[in-house]
Amino acid sequence: MMKRVFLCIVLSLCVGLNGAYSTNKIDQMIYGQGMEGVAHRLLLQEEEETSAEKLVPVVEEEEQDLSPPRPKPDVPCYYDEDVPRLVSVQTWKSKKTRPRESITLMTQLSDDRLKMLENQCYSWNDPLVAIVYIPLYKKSPEDTTIIPTYPNTTLDDAIRGIDAFHYFMEKTASCVLTIELVGQFLDPLDPEEYPINALRNRAIKLAETEVIFMLDVDFVACAGLGMEAPGYRDPTVYNQLVELTSQKKALVLPAFEITKRNQDLIMGQNFARNMAIAGKSVMREKYLSGQVDAFNGQDAPWGHGPTNTSKWIMLEAPMTYRAFYQPKYEPFLVLNKKVLPWCDERFVGYGGNKIAFINQLRGEGFTFHVHPFGYVIHVPHVKTKAANTFVLAKRKGASYMDHLRALVEREIAEGHFVPHTGFCPHENPDGSDDGLGQETEPLTLLQHE
Repeated sequence: MMKRVFLCIVLSLCVGLNGAYSTNKIDQMIYGQGMEGVAHRLLLQEEEETSAEKLVPVVEEEEQDLSPPRPKPDVPCYYDEDVPRLVSVQTWKSKKTRPRESITLMTQLSDDRLKMLENQCYSWNDPLVAIVYIPLYKKSPEDTTIIPTYPNTTLDDAIRGIDAFHYFMEKTASCVLTIELVGQFLDPLDPEEYPINALRNRAIKLAETEVIFMLDVDFVACAGLGMEAPGYRDPTVYNQLVELTSQKKALVLPAFEITKRNQDLIMGQNFARNMAIAGKSVMREKYLSGQVDAFNGQDAPWGHGPTNTSKWIMLEAPMTYRAFYQPKYEPFLVLNKKVLPWCDERFVGYGGNKIAFINQLRGEGFTFHVHPFGYVIHVPHVKTKAANTFVLAKRKGASYMDHLRALVEREIAEGHFVPHTGFCPHENPDGSDDGLGQETEPLTLLQHE
């Protein structure tokens, strides 16, 4: 049954369904012989939709984003000595075995958010790569390295804490967890320069599966992309998923949030984790009853508007539909590592980084297709200092990240954007190396200046 379900997904991607914004008709098609030698026939009926059913306005055909990809520079990235200089402190790898047919969830976090990583590890039963970041400081090479955000805390303290956390996840959680602890020597009075895109690139390097999934740590994802077993554990289904994503068809997972924002945080976090496990039918029930809604649907509807969450909720057929890019779109995506570009490491702190990366993907010819079953849900938490600082700067018109995003988007439109990193041009996201780049500096060689 699940082979037939995924074949339907494959077909809808291959024919480029435009279900998100307009009415379409696709004639009856025969998909050919399956594993059992039975011809599967798929009839896709014309969809009748009205603008009243949508979270985003209906866009006419001539207004859709059908422009060809921009010219791509010959190099995958530009070596920039001014981007964050991360050092690897220690790596913990799971001793669990993983099936070949796996999807790696990649995330990044500061070490005070391990509880959120725990939520992800309990809901995701596949490989999970987490890059944990700490700011570092020492007065001289002979002094003990300290963590300026935590007085009286040493680097050894942080290592022992993560070691205990990883051991606990190995024994109790379903994920196959890899953690890399990385640091950056900073001025102790300004430790807030969180190097988000540099961390994402390190996660890409550590991912060992071809199909990967980038997710912020304050979200949890439904296991197995919401598909009934065996789902993509079936080699035929997984190979089709690899083929689709290798064609730069990015699978969008709709994002949700809990509508009751003033409830107890622990209860809200437990609710979110339970919703990730429950599946689409329960998510539909909670959405229609008003307990969950599209993520940031009220505060920033442009972020996930093209996903058309109301359409996804009512969709029962095993087919994807096209989500057409609009400015400031920032969905969570399942991608193929072999065709994935690097993230621009000039983005630090909060704001604009994922919007710019999605635009970067669009500029390189990626298209976005909403998965019919998979989804993510936000885990409520106290707003971070970095987020508050970004909002205040934005109100004053002084957000550096906004200015950088505008620069990047202009370069993408002109066809000469190249992401800045601290290791190019020698590496590609798929792991190949031309031997021309810089080696990663070990922690013992780095000093605070």
